[in-house]
Parts: sequence; C-alpha cells; structure tokens
Amino acid sequence: MWKILDIKPTNELSVIKKAYARKLKQHHPEDDPEGYQQLREAYDQAVRAAKRNLKLDSFRDLTEEAAAERGECGQSDTGQDEHERDDNLVVVPSRMLFADPAARVKSTEERLNEFIEKANGVYRDIAQRIDIDSWLKLLNDDMMWDVKLQREVRQRMTVFLERHPYLPRDVWQLLESSFCWKERAQDDRESFSRQFPNVFLHVFAEPYYATSLRFTFLTKAGDIDCEAFLRYRLGALLALKHNHMEQAEEMLERAYELFPDDPDLLRLQAEYYLRLGSLSRALTAIDRWMALTPDDPELYWYRARIYVKSNRLTEAIHDVTYFLSHDPGHLAALSLAAKCYTKLGDPASARDMHLRLLEQQPDDIEALVCLAEGGHPETGPTSMPASPAAPIDPLPARDTERTAPHLPEQQAGANKSSFFSIKNLPLILVLGWFFLCLIRMFFR
Repeated sequence: MWKILDIKPTNELSVIKKAYARKLKQHHPEDDPEGYQQLREAYDQAVRAAKRNLKLDSFRDLTEEAAAERGECGQSDTGQDEHERDDNLVVVPSRMLFADPAARVKSTEERLNEFIEKANGVYRDIAQRIDIDSWLKLLNDDMMWDVKLQREVRQRMTVFLERHPYLPRDVWQLLESSFCWKERAQDDRESFSRQFPNVFLHVFAEPYYATSLRFTFLTKAGDIDCEAFLRYRLGALLALKHNHMEQAEEMLERAYELFPDDPDLLRLQAEYYLRLGSLSRALTAIDRWMALTPDDPELYWYRARIYVKSNRLTEAIHDVTYFLSHDPGHLAALSLAAKCYTKLGDPASARDMHLRLLEQQPDDIEALVCLAEGGHPETGPTSMPASPAAPIDPLPARDTERTAPHLPEQQAGANKSSFFSIKNLPLILVLGWFFLCLIRMFFR
C-alpha cells in the first residue's frame, strides 16, 4: 500500500491524505477506474494502519504513565506498616472520568447525519456543486471507508440525490463509480426507476438527455433560484425528447425568465423553434447563443439545419463542415452534408460524405442506395443548385431519373455488358445484400 501511495510508512494521517490527493490526479475514477480502486484500497489500508498504530502508542503512553504514578505512590516511609500504607494509598482516577463530553464517540446516526449535511453543503454552493474535486473530497470522507456503514451511506445518499438531482454529468459518473447503482439495480431496474426516478434518469438514461446539460454559466447567474431554473431547463429538454411541445414552451419560458443567458437553454429554444418551423426565431436564439459561446461546435450544427430549411445550402455546408471538423463521426451531420452537396451539384463531395457515413455505419441503406443510384462522381447524375425562388426543401429529393437521351440499341447492349464494372460495384453490393437477406428468410 505504501508503494502505491509512493510514501514511506507513517502514522501521520495528514501525510497519507496528501499522498492520496496527489496520486488521485494520476488515477482519476473516470479515466483509470482500476487504478483508482487500487489507490482507494491502499489509502484505506494506510489510514487503518495509522489509526491502529496511534491507538497502540496512546495505550502504551497511558500504561507507562499509570506505572509511573503507581511508583510514586509506593515511595512511602519504610517505617510505616503495610496496613498503614494501604490506608494512605492514593488511587488516581481514570482520566476518562474527566474527559470532555463533546469528545465522546458519536453514534452511527449522528455520523450519518453529519455526512449528509456535508453533501448538502457541497450541493447548496453552486461553485462547489459543479466542481468534481468537491465531490471527490466528500467521497473520501471516513464514512465512505467504514465497511459496516457502506450500505446505509449508499441508501442515504441515494435518497438525498433523488431530492437534489441537478448535477453535471461528470459528477454523476463519479457518484455511480462509488455507489454502483447500475450493478445493484440490474436485477430489477423497473423497481429502482419507480423508487428513485431522478437517480435513474441521470444514471441509466441516454447521455444526451438529462446529463448533457452544462452548469458552468450558472456561476454568473447571480442571485437566482438555481433549483427552479435547472428544474425548468431539464423539463424543457425532456418535453422536447417526447415531442410535448406545449410543455416544452412552458418550461422554456419559465427558465428564460430566471436566467436568459444560459447557452444550453438557448440551444433548447433553437430546437423548439426549429421544430415549429419558426426559423427566424430559431436563428435569434442561435445568435444569442453564439454571442455567449462563439466557439461551441454544436451551435453550428443547429444553424446548419436551419439554413437547410431556408434553402441557404452554401451557408449550411460551411456550418456543417465546421461541426464535422469537431465531430467527424456524427451520422446525421454526414447525411445532411451529403444531401446539401447533392443539391448543390457536387456529386464528388456527396459521395465522399456517403463513404464516410458508411465507415461509421456500414449497413446504412440510404447511403448505399445513393451511391448505387448515382453517387460516383464520373457517372452519377448531378442535381442543379436550387434557384433563389425555389420553395424551401430541407431534405432535397434525390434525382432518380436519367435525363440523357435514349442510347442506340447497339450502345445499350455494350452498356449491359459493362454492368459488372467497378463503377457499378455499390449497386452490385446492395443487390447482393438484398438477395442474401431473402435466402436467409427462405431457409429459416
């Protein structure tokens, strides 16, 4: 354990804790869970050993002191008889009789209450709440190392977090690594979700929902009701997830009244107006968002979608390209870029987007069909750019009809003979995949 902590054996708890804090930077629970677990075990053993040695040292001191006191009492006049010495013997009362009442051993209930109060203190202070180091410090409390109390601590903290769930995603991940809700609820997730719906939402739900919302801008919010704002903001996100537009509108309005300068709230506003088709209001929300966080890649993704709906395809390509430079594997962005390039008459770039999409998702039928129908830059059809007067078409329809004149009979025959050329390979692959599925269905 001393080797893991990288210190010499010591009984100084402060030295052990400093060593643990130093090594914790190298073995963060998110990046190195195994190393973190070993470090925690080493820290636990070191603390226990130090406390045990301190108790032994204290016991030895008391024993030696008592022996010395007895020796002093025994130095009486030798002329007195033994009975007289016994009568005059001074008994030194135990120092425990005069111990400070405040220093008594605290009950288990008191210790648990104090631990939850510490958690509440971290949660109430928004700066500490969003600081993962504050939660690391709490989780390194002696209560967390008491094996006999671990179950009770987990239960109390689960109840506390059910009532106080508005935490950043990395904090939830840290708490999950300590309390292992996923492992303990795997046998009956439905029961857990009913008993602790908020904990279940943040621990088990898709990462994009509930846990993707950021908290850093709340430190600039001033004296507002943070709990109410976070409740409304999360409510808006979940309402949008389930497409409950009236509820989303109400939650967005209430949150906006409390704190209008939160980038994630403006993102949700943009999503709401985008779904309603109110493109100008969606762009207004994005402009406010951009003023707060101009380098946020996600706002370019939202604006690209609005530009597509407005038929501003060149601007959409600019924004989606910037977004893909930060998230190259985003499937929806790759698909959107391919459609924009197709409509702008750039089949080579569209084909490149489809190929990148297939690298991430090889069985994407839409990309396979697009390549087969005309995605090759040399032979595929080209879609002319939309005219300024063209109606809004957010997802342009593919041109599946050939516009070239009919070939002479002999030339058509030559074209048939070249069907199995490399240019038709995507179509051959699609047909092969289709027939393979039919064969599998037939032999089942």
